[in-house]
Amino acid sequence: MLTPFIKGALSVGELSLCIRQLVRDAFPFVAVYGEISNLRMVKGITWFTLKDTTSQISVVLFQTDHASLQQPLENGQSVLAEGRIDVYVASGRYQLVAKKIRKLGVGELQQQFEVLKEKLRNEGLFSPEKKLPVPNLPKYIGIITSPEAAALQDFLQILRRKNWKGSLLLAPSLVQGNGAPSAIMKAFRRLQQRPEIELIVLIRGGGSFEDLNCFNNEGLVRFLAQRRKPLLTGIGHETDYTLCDFVADKRAETPTAAAEILANAYQNALQQQQNNLQCLRRTFEFRYQNFRQRCSAAEMSLKRFCPSRLIEQQRQRYLRLSKGFDNACRQQLQTKQYAFDKIRSRIQAVPVAFHIREQQTKLQITTDRLQQCFRQTHESYTQHVEQLSQRLQSFSVERQLKRGFLVPLADDGCTLKSFSPSSNNPQYIRHQSGTYRIKIVK
Repeated sequence: MLTPFIKGALSVGELSLCIRQLVRDAFPFVAVYGEISNLRMVKGITWFTLKDTTSQISVVLFQTDHASLQQPLENGQSVLAEGRIDVYVASGRYQLVAKKIRKLGVGELQQQFEVLKEKLRNEGLFSPEKKLPVPNLPKYIGIITSPEAAALQDFLQILRRKNWKGSLLLAPSLVQGNGAPSAIMKAFRRLQQRPEIELIVLIRGGGSFEDLNCFNNEGLVRFLAQRRKPLLTGIGHETDYTLCDFVADKRAETPTAAAEILANAYQNALQQQQNNLQCLRRTFEFRYQNFRQRCSAAEMSLKRFCPSRLIEQQRQRYLRLSKGFDNACRQQLQTKQYAFDKIRSRIQAVPVAFHIREQQTKLQITTDRLQQCFRQTHESYTQHVEQLSQRLQSFSVERQLKRGFLVPLADDGCTLKSFSPSSNNPQYIRHQSGTYRIKIVK
């Protein structure tokens, strides 16, 4: 049934324009208070969601109205927004066009988040000692997210673009709403039971604070704190922090950033491997060239010291020495021949008989001298032998016996073979059978 002021059928755009006019007329000015979430700024225009425990509304603050802000806006603030209600025709959504925003305080949901975070921090659930080491190059990765989520497609697209080589196992789960915490815990249990899984990745695209509030569930955070496998999270946008991010072993700003972490580690390892291969190839080529040079040098050495070459060198040396020897002998022979000819000419110049008589005279003189020297030497040695003979006879045993000797006897008639003078009286001698007196004749 058509309203009285609408005549006939309308297009979607016309209906949206009619609704916008009605809303503008009905709400020319409103003042709404709530909690800020999903705050962002695009080209000088500030966008955020104003929410309470039951509902939410989109708010836009244009650049010309920024002067009304007393201090910068932050997620979780409780503010009072004054402006008008308008309809964005392109999407058919209504929104609050704010003209003035005043800060009221921290919102209720943000307060609950901060209280629970401080409680879990004091219990040590976020301490670095509880963090598990994240593998640098995992081959098997488990993913927890919604199969229809755009974050999953972005995650896979990054891995494909960077040629990541590995295996992925998806554990489907809700990532929004009241049933999301129990679904995430169930998916996490399934992945932990798979021994090949080395890393578990929990991802979810951007959204409002309420959309991501399931990741702040206390039961889910305590369950993840007891995990046995490392956890990497990529939840929301860069400015979004959840309690699952604090308890995880590593946090990525977005799902695509989580994929970048894995792909970049693989690319770095691949680049390092290529660098190592190039270094190994250069080392091999250098050693190969060095080995070839050494082989060439050894080959030249072998050619230089081979037996046939040595024999040839010795043969050439023999020929040179033989030739030199022949020349030296010929030269020496010529010299001797010249001297012989000279002596022969001198001999021929002197009479032979005169020369013989001269040599006989020299021979006779030499013979006389030798005989005289022999006689003198003989007489000297004869006298020396006689002196030695006389000295030897003076020390002869027979000569001593001719002078007489004394044989001491003991009382029992035994001959004393050894004795020594008494220390008290030299006229007594000491023996093993007793002490005996003996008169020593001087």
